[in-house]
Amino acid sequence: MSHTDRVRHASSPQATRPLDGTSRAVWHLSAPLNARRAYASGDRSAGWVAWKRHLARRAEPSEPADVLPGGMDALNWGLPEGLCACPVPAWIDRAERLPAAAAPGDVGLEKDVFRWLGESAAAAVEPLGALETLSCAYVLPRFASVLSPEAWWAVLDHLLTTVADADAVALEKHPLIRQLLAGELALALAYLLPEIGPCRSLKSPARRAVSEGLIDLLDGEGVLHAQHFASWRPLLACWTRCRALGTQLRGGEITAPAREQYEWLVRQTLRTARHDGTHAMTNGATARSDAGLLAAALRLDKDDDDRQIAASVLPWGRGLDKKLAAEADLPEAAIHSEWAATAVLRPRWSRSGERLTVVYPGREVRMELACGKDVLWSGRWELHVRRDGHRLMPVSDWEQVCWVCDEDIDYLELEIELSGGLRVQRQMALAREDHFLLLADAVLGGTRGSEAGEGAGEIEYRGCLPLCQGVSFRQADETCEGFLAGVKRRALVLPLALPEWQSALETGRLARTATGLELRQRGGCNLYAPLFFDLDRRRQTGPLTWRQLTVAQSLAIRPPEIAVGYRVAVGRRQWLVYRSLAEKANRTLLGHNLSTEMLIARFDRSGEVEPLIEIE
Repeated sequence: MSHTDRVRHASSPQATRPLDGTSRAVWHLSAPLNARRAYASGDRSAGWVAWKRHLARRAEPSEPADVLPGGMDALNWGLPEGLCACPVPAWIDRAERLPAAAAPGDVGLEKDVFRWLGESAAAAVEPLGALETLSCAYVLPRFASVLSPEAWWAVLDHLLTTVADADAVALEKHPLIRQLLAGELALALAYLLPEIGPCRSLKSPARRAVSEGLIDLLDGEGVLHAQHFASWRPLLACWTRCRALGTQLRGGEITAPAREQYEWLVRQTLRTARHDGTHAMTNGATARSDAGLLAAALRLDKDDDDRQIAASVLPWGRGLDKKLAAEADLPEAAIHSEWAATAVLRPRWSRSGERLTVVYPGREVRMELACGKDVLWSGRWELHVRRDGHRLMPVSDWEQVCWVCDEDIDYLELEIELSGGLRVQRQMALAREDHFLLLADAVLGGTRGSEAGEGAGEIEYRGCLPLCQGVSFRQADETCEGFLAGVKRRALVLPLALPEWQSALETGRLARTATGLELRQRGGCNLYAPLFFDLDRRRQTGPLTWRQLTVAQSLAIRPPEIAVGYRVAVGRRQWLVYRSLAEKANRTLLGHNLSTEMLIARFDRSGEVEPLIEIE
């Protein structure tokens, strides 16, 4: 039986005996004595009146609107993409519109309740349905005044059944659903209806479910795995509401290790924040709802560094700390987690600075480049490789082979195996002080250490960056470079392996297509496809040029299948890029002896080469 079938079966009306208050096991000793006695004697009408009066008059627990930071709007935090408000059942909307003195048992309301119960019982559990069900739990005590006892108990019975069913939801496959139902829904029922035994008993399992989620889904330093990246803010929202409830419920707070992971998660959330405070690589959340979420999370976070970071990276963060800390006193802004397959290349804690967010779950790489208010691209970095006309497909997942983060550069290199014995090494280098980004794919066709290549044949390469809406690529009239512009002109783009002049184009092109910024190249058994992005707007109006350099070995010029070198000049700054595509050897480039695999360097004012990164 599939997971969906199990959920539908367990949620069906026939699966469990309906809850109605007549069983002594339903009530905890904290429930009103007159309600318990009336139900025990079989007088359901009197029992319901006593219970309803108790819910209306009790001082504790406080209303969810008073406990949740931001009130009931907290349900709108970090919503999944495509939602602007938390979905609520039609019966809640109808109940909200009834006058305060409305008599219970409104026919239209009753029909809406039981229609929703039937639809929910028959539907597979999805994040939207989980949020909808959660909204019922938060309002159920308040709506006892307008619901019939049959409808009220039926909704509670459904909520309890949903919590029980959540045990069958695998955390690693459906983390958001499990945390919303096994965690937050259970905790909300335990907090809101402690007088009902089955609800009160949910406190410990709810605490355990939330704690396990924080520990098992994060890498130990608060980074969520790349395959769940889209659920980052919804999970943070769920855990933040749970922490708010847990602090009000004796014994309901999550474990100490889970609290530590929560605080780490808050910091990582700041790392992945855009200029407007929304999350990288998402489209659904609004800056306003994210502001409420992050403000609440920071109040629960006890780390002073995080408040300082928030003051630098959030649009409203300046009010958190009037005196900004020096950059050197804050934790490193860049991070990489091999376990989570996630990296943030970020030179500094600044809203206006450039930052590259990279996730590489399985056989795809998704990334986002943000510069100031502009997000230049966001989504999958496509890779298409053909040899002799035949498409070569991935036969492995992307794996990290190198990560460097120092005062000069943030550098990430990934590798994937392709059919036909090829492999691709993908490089991402963000220079901190030089303000450029180098993206490159090295397609390697031979066995490691081979120069000639195994199964040599022409390689056709196509890579595409998914430009965001509102971002234009303005290509030069006669040369091959272009500019990326959003609100402002942001990046000069140089295709280093292509000739500078369009008239000399033979082996490739750089162009805007329907899917994004596309680079095409052709080459021999090995191929290097680099794109150089100058991110310093002050330099971009100056003179520029790039040249492919001659690489020699043993007094003989080596072809580009063996090694390549490029010289880039923009304004007054110049850089050198070298990449070996075969076995490392002692080679010369611009009079420099190199025996490394890769070098990215700047030229100083005297013409000397200063390495930014050198991989041996």
